[in-house]
Amino acid sequence: MLPTPNHLDNPAGKRWYSYLQTARVLVSSYDGQEPFSAFLKKYFAAHKKHGSTDRKQIASLCYGYFRLGLAAQVCSSDECWQVVVFLFGSESAVPFLLPAEWQTSFHLSPEEKLHLVEDWIPHFDAQLIFPLQEHLSPSIDAASFTFSHLTQPPVFLRIRPGHQAGVEKKLESAGIGFTYVSTEAIAVAHHTPVDRYLELDREVVVQDLSSQQIARFFDHIQWKENTPRLVWDCCAASGGKSLLALDRIKNIELTVSDIRTSVLANLDKRLMKAGWKNYNKREVDLTQVTPRLPQQQLIICDAPCSGSGTWGRTPENIRFFTEAHIRDFTERQRAIVTHILPLLPTGGYLLYITCSVFREENEEMVSWLLQESGMELVSQEVINGYLLQADTMFGALLRKI
Repeated sequence: MLPTPNHLDNPAGKRWYSYLQTARVLVSSYDGQEPFSAFLKKYFAAHKKHGSTDRKQIASLCYGYFRLGLAAQVCSSDECWQVVVFLFGSESAVPFLLPAEWQTSFHLSPEEKLHLVEDWIPHFDAQLIFPLQEHLSPSIDAASFTFSHLTQPPVFLRIRPGHQAGVEKKLESAGIGFTYVSTEAIAVAHHTPVDRYLELDREVVVQDLSSQQIARFFDHIQWKENTPRLVWDCCAASGGKSLLALDRIKNIELTVSDIRTSVLANLDKRLMKAGWKNYNKREVDLTQVTPRLPQQQLIICDAPCSGSGTWGRTPENIRFFTEAHIRDFTERQRAIVTHILPLLPTGGYLLYITCSVFREENEEMVSWLLQESGMELVSQEVINGYLLQADTMFGALLRKI
């Protein structure tokens, strides 16, 4: 798939050919050792000849390639990049990078385009866009979930209590469009510089819609009356679930922990911005030890996982993930759960969460818990965010009996 000689004589055609060649070099040299966004940032910092428009178009082509998942590997290089331009490219690239018979269908939806690609390239297999479908949790519709990877999700914001009017006013004054998707969740375009207009963690929390919906598990908890509610976010990471718990659970005494010092330092900053100072903090490797803590009424375990429910945002991960990684994550999850359960008293709750779509990390982990730990299942759900351009997550609330 190369532009014809007359296209290369055209300034616009020459520019698009350059974008395409740069994107091809970038994806071929990317090794998956860091997020592709960080890899791109380093490249553009070292190649300052690319202006903002150049960076946007090159990045779009690269991410388009990754959105094809393993389907990109069954095509020739030229076929693959032709599909990328057809599915994800800018309309201004069409006259230069697509054959005439493809140009007339460029206006169709991504799903409609994908069906045409399967007709035009018989060996193209759309199921490979998201591999390992045989491992999906049973309630996930494989076709709909696969198609969801063709579209970049928006950014979801959770408006913190008492800030709704102020947030609306600031966004409207800045001319930023937003859509309410729940009473406290709004969506903005993925490229919106939210931090330029809103105070993150004080007014709003950048948090995927499905992650926000985890809060509904709190409604099933029967708290002890007239006592502080001891809650431990044991794999706190960036602190999204901690902030959610602080905003939703009254009379809370929060403990946070993580294995990484840098993560806990960042969490300190976020909680300070949010106005929370009184909480406990532990740096601990829960795959190895049980920390010295009081017994907790609720342990939130947002377990380290494949992250497969979030790959619509980071599609480069599909290229490097294998079946063996699922086993690695489930072993780590079992080790963590084994070391946190001793801090759960009779009547206490475990909220087990993943952003995975694989049943081994989800339903099968809960089945193992029920068999091994003397617990009962209160509520379990796959939050099928792909239906709303959000992440797909899993949550299960268990009670110790």
